[in-house]
Amino acid sequence: MAYFPLQEYDEVTDPKVKAVYEEIVTELGFGIVPNLFKSMAVNAEVLEANWKKFRATILQGDIPRTLKEMIGVAISQANNSPYALKVHLHGLSALGISEEVLRTLVSDFDACPLPERQKAAIRFGLLAATKPHELTESDYQKLGEFGLDESEIFEIIATAELFTSINRYTDAIALEIDAL
Repeated sequence: MAYFPLQEYDEVTDPKVKAVYEEIVTELGFGIVPNLFKSMAVNAEVLEANWKKFRATILQGDIPRTLKEMIGVAISQANNSPYALKVHLHGLSALGISEEVLRTLVSDFDACPLPERQKAAIRFGLLAATKPHELTESDYQKLGEFGLDESEIFEIIATAELFTSINRYTDAIALEIDAL
């Protein structure tokens, strides 16, 4: 059981929280408010700030959302973060990613049938999240060779930072997996 209550939409009395929930339902594309955000409803300002950061990082930009979610899978698996791993895998499934890709993404990444460009981005994001001091000029150059520009590489790093933070938060509060 989570250490913070999960506020359902019909329980919310704060108009700011209600407005953020409505944005989440509309923009996230799954028709629900994930437990991640429900757990933040205890503080409307924190909820709003985290939603805005999530939206700007994951739902906007040039890197496809599916690739960002795959980076989230790699980071969540490395951090042994069960909530985030399950949510990312569900999200990818809902976004149309095949069962084969989902299975190999977590069981045998090298055999995962993804283009090398995507694999390089996932590896880079994982390294940025878990061992940022080990990133080298060569790692950046490799992404450049795959056609990723500075803005896209920044998005990968921002995605890695966001999902690392989400892993820590969801694990610290023992967040329950959403009823998907």
